[in-house]
Amino acid sequence: MAAAKAGEREIGHNDRLAQTSMLTTPRSRCLAAAAIIVACFACGGKVPPTLYYVLDLPSPTPAVETLEHTAVLMPVRADKVVGQGRIVYRESREQVGFYEYHRWAEDPEDSVARALLRELMARGAFVRITPSDGRTKADFVLRGELRRLEEIDYGGPLRAAAEVSLELVDAATGRVVWSGTESRTEHVTASDVRSVVSSMSAAVQKAVGQLSAGLDRHLRSDQ
Repeated sequence: MAAAKAGEREIGHNDRLAQTSMLTTPRSRCLAAAAIIVACFACGGKVPPTLYYVLDLPSPTPAVETLEHTAVLMPVRADKVVGQGRIVYRESREQVGFYEYHRWAEDPEDSVARALLRELMARGAFVRITPSDGRTKADFVLRGELRRLEEIDYGGPLRAAAEVSLELVDAATGRVVWSGTESRTEHVTASDVRSVVSSMSAAVQKAVGQLSAGLDRHLRSDQ
């Protein structure tokens, strides 16, 4: 990132966007990162502060007509890369990195779960959605997964990507009656982690909105 400070990322990714034009190989980036770390210790060894972030997923406008379905929302799962607390970046399709000093204050899959619940309720797809407690009975079970949430540093301008999937299960039969997956990519407007997270929020919001719209259409087509 252009605004990355010393020690902000793991070795090989410090100040990447600020210096990439001159540092085009992994070896040169590692040497530059090592120099930054040495300079940091030479100045007293101060460790950068850890900054924490949450996804900003605003509530949608409620719909007019509400269907009479009920649902239980299972905890949203997260891909192993996403669900380890640190914000993820990719310098290539094969190489995954993690910000050491930029982390999630809340598990992003929990933010996605709340966004799905709000979006589906606002659209009127269900009269009630209850987070799973092992006791509540309902017509359907909702199962979601946050498959991808990352900064993309290769193949063009800086971007943020999100991928969310959702399944609708008939509670009586256990059969999946609808499923969908939505992927969204948003350009990052400024070279700092806060802007990356803002673009991640926009990508997640659009993916959740499209999934909810698809599920809502499915339920209304059965009326």
